[in-house]
Amino acid sequence: MKTRIFQSKRGITLLEMMAAVVIIGIISALAVPSFEKSFQRIKFRGQAKESISMLRMARSNAITEKAPYGVHFDGTAYVITMFKDKANLASATYDVGADSVVRADSLSSEFVYLYSSFGNSAIVFQPNGSASETGVIYMMSYTGNSVNFGISTVLASTGKSKLEYIYNY
Repeated sequence: MKTRIFQSKRGITLLEMMAAVVIIGIISALAVPSFEKSFQRIKFRGQAKESISMLRMARSNAITEKAPYGVHFDGTAYVITMFKDKANLASATYDVGADSVVRADSLSSEFVYLYSSFGNSAIVFQPNGSASETGVIYMMSYTGNSVNFGISTVLASTGKSKLEYIYNY
């Protein structure tokens, strides 16, 4: 009789399967912080682009309706407000109660800094598309493991706004 020295084994043992599950678990645990940081980056980028969209919408409304529209940046409440300028047209300011609010967006709780270089933290777009002044908007958010910083600009002569830089640390 011939005996088979080598027998073919099919399948895997329970020990091998458990080792593979442990290795996958360790790799997943290491990847979670980077996913969280990426999520925060995407969220910040979205809110920075939303602020640019509001500036562009205010300019578009000013041209379309032939009336001054503006955007106010509240650095203490972290609110960006688009308004139709009805009071003190020459001053290019946001007058609470006198100007009509078109839209107001609150930034997420991760935001720790919102600053604009515009006088009275407001910019007003004229019916010809120009802005009341050239300026810069600085935004910063902070979570436990990431810092995001963005810079946007507005050019007075054309009223065009642009998201210049987004830094992620």
